[in-house]
Parts: sequence; structure tokens; C-alpha cells
Amino acid sequence: MKLLKIFLITTLIHNINAYEGLDLKEYEVEIIIFKYSQSSTNETFDAEFIAPADKVLKFYNPSLKINSDLYKTQYKENFFNNLLKGFKLDSKKQNSAIEKANENTKVSNPKKWYRKSNNLDVLKKLNSKLEKNNEYEVLDSFKWIQNIDSKDDSKFLFHENVIKEYGIFLKLYRSRFLHVDIKSYLGVASNKTNDTTAEKIQKYESKILKSNQTNKINIASNLKLNLNEPNSYIDINQDKDDLKIESTEIINIFIDEERRIFNEEIHYFDHPKFGIILSVNDV
Repeated sequence: MKLLKIFLITTLIHNINAYEGLDLKEYEVEIIIFKYSQSSTNETFDAEFIAPADKVLKFYNPSLKINSDLYKTQYKENFFNNLLKGFKLDSKKQNSAIEKANENTKVSNPKKWYRKSNNLDVLKKLNSKLEKNNEYEVLDSFKWIQNIDSKDDSKFLFHENVIKEYGIFLKLYRSRFLHVDIKSYLGVASNKTNDTTAEKIQKYESKILKSNQTNKINIASNLKLNLNEPNSYIDINQDKDDLKIESTEIINIFIDEERRIFNEEIHYFDHPKFGIILSVNDV
């Protein structure tokens, strides 16, 4: 049993090393978008907003899938089944061990990326103060989790609210340091965008699965195990959101700024008409 534990720990370390270089480190991004209730500026805004022409990311709503192999699964005798047969764990100790392991183990899960949530953490108090202040009108506030790619591989995350009349393109990327490129506007723009979020998530899932499959093959060859084949899934909701928004409105109230940022800091982007507050923290 002691040798088995050593083998499993060694395998886990090998799996972690295999993920290096995949840009799987996760960050929680929080944002508040607000406008000034009364703007006293006499400044005129003649420049026209130009949306990025690149493919974009969008907040992700994954499709629902059913494991088609679920009803065909049969019990199979294998090395681990026989090894653990009749082995019982104390439920209290087991739950305590699981909770402790969860606290100390961080596993990247691309399916969690770009899931929009309105439950702020870092900016919660600040958002509450803005909402209570008559000088400001909070248009929106939300958070999500994502990884941060290199500058060449990163794409803008696009989100527009046609009811509250604002839009934002936000790109986080890693050069030598962390950077953000933010382009946000008031109004409804004619942005014809190509959503590649599902493609990116599948890309990283494939890398992780490929790494896992390689490790499984190595383990199976060493222990002479017969592993189950990969599951097959049926997509039961194949509807895709269309990001094409038609508008003849010319956008001239916008923020267009790129800057270096630091982890666990709050960043402010200002315009005479509105503002954006951003927080980026590693998970």
C-alpha cells in the first residue's frame, strides 16, 4: 500500500509538470462601469470609436450534453477494484481530508472561464458606495474567471448591453508583465464580431486531455491496466448566440487605453462622461 501511495504521488507531480506552459493560471476579473449623473464638461468629442477587427471572446454559456455511453457502462474487474474491495473509510475523516485537499489544490478548469457573475468580491463595497451616491449611475458590475495568454494569442472579450447602452472590449495579455487593453463606449455600436470563446475553451481542454491521456497510457503500460475509452457526448442544445448588432449610431464617447497592470490592484479608467473600475487577481 505504501508503494502504491508513492506511485500515485509521483504520477500527480508528473501531471502538474505536464501542464506547465499551457497558460492555465486562472485570474478573477471584476469590473464596474458607471457614468456621471451630471457632466459639466464643455469638451467636444469628435473622434469616432473603431471596434477591434479581431475575433473576440464572449461570456460563455456552455451547451448541455448527455453522455451517450452512460447507459452502456458495465462493471469491470480491474486492479484497483480488487485492491480496494472491502476497504472502508471513516466518513468524517474522509470528508475532512477532501476539504483539506481542496484548499491546498488548485486545478484549472477551462469550462469555468468567461462565466459572467454579478457577485463581486473585491469591488463589492466600492460598487455599493457608487450605487448610493447620486453623482453616479452604475450601469453594470460583474466578474468572471479566465486565463491570460501571451500578447500574440490573447483576444478581446466583448460585451454590449443594448438596454443600458454601453459596450466594452477588454483584452488581458502577458508580455513581460501583465497588461490590459480596454476599449469601452456609451451607446450601441454596429459591431460585427466573431465569437471564438468555445473554440478557445475546447483548445485548452484538448491540451489537458491530451496530457492526461499520455499519462494514462504510461500508467496503463506500467501496471497493465485496461482503461475505459473516452466518453461520447450528444449536444442537446446547439443554438448559438449571434453577436451581430446593427446600428447606425456614431460612437464618440469612449475610452481607449492600454496600460501595464499589477496583480491584486484596483485600476481606474476615466472619461468626462463615464468611468471603469477594474480588478484582476490570481485565483
